[in-house]
Amino acid sequence: MPGRQDGPSKADWVAAGLSALAIGGIEAVKVERLAASLGVSKGPFYWRFRDRVELFEAIIDFWKRDFTTGLIEQARHLDDPRARLMALAELAIEPNAGSLDVAKTECALRAWAGQDPLPRAAVREVDELRLRHVTEELKLLGAPEPVAEQLSRGIYLALLGLYTVRQYTPELADDQSYRTAVTIAIDAAEKAYLPAAARNTHPTSDR
Repeated sequence: MPGRQDGPSKADWVAAGLSALAIGGIEAVKVERLAASLGVSKGPFYWRFRDRVELFEAIIDFWKRDFTTGLIEQARHLDDPRARLMALAELAIEPNAGSLDVAKTECALRAWAGQDPLPRAAVREVDELRLRHVTEELKLLGAPEPVAEQLSRGIYLALLGLYTVRQYTPELADDQSYRTAVTIAIDAAEKAYLPAAARNTHPTSDR
């Protein structure tokens, strides 16, 4: 007889749940459907989770870790903020994370957050974490905090827009345009640190 250590792991159920969420929204994340996709009955699900809500919490934790803190950690070894920000931008625009479509997963999670306070709190937490991290990197480049915050929001809103158009108007989903926007924001952060005289590259005439 199969034991509780047999069958899909907790990670398998989470991956199946995220795939279902990305394709069909939260209504597609049903135990029977996930079990069928994994080739098992419903029983093994309850070896790993108390109920569907615990699966939801695990899905959110996976998204927070693999789509945010994990990416930040991958870029942390680089020596300077510009390199870290550009590396992070490249990681963020990767189309897939394993078997998951990044844009579909992000958008599906945010659509779910529009209906349910559980993911809504997580989305707010992740947004704050991402923005704070980028802001701090821009401050290290010399931007005053208010400027760094504005540039950080610009970078982040451009990324969310890229995720959205990848689904609905893919002809607008230009990764190079996003890279250019990030580069412009980084340049602006560095320029904000310079004295006004150094920023002024145009000769002035005598009055």
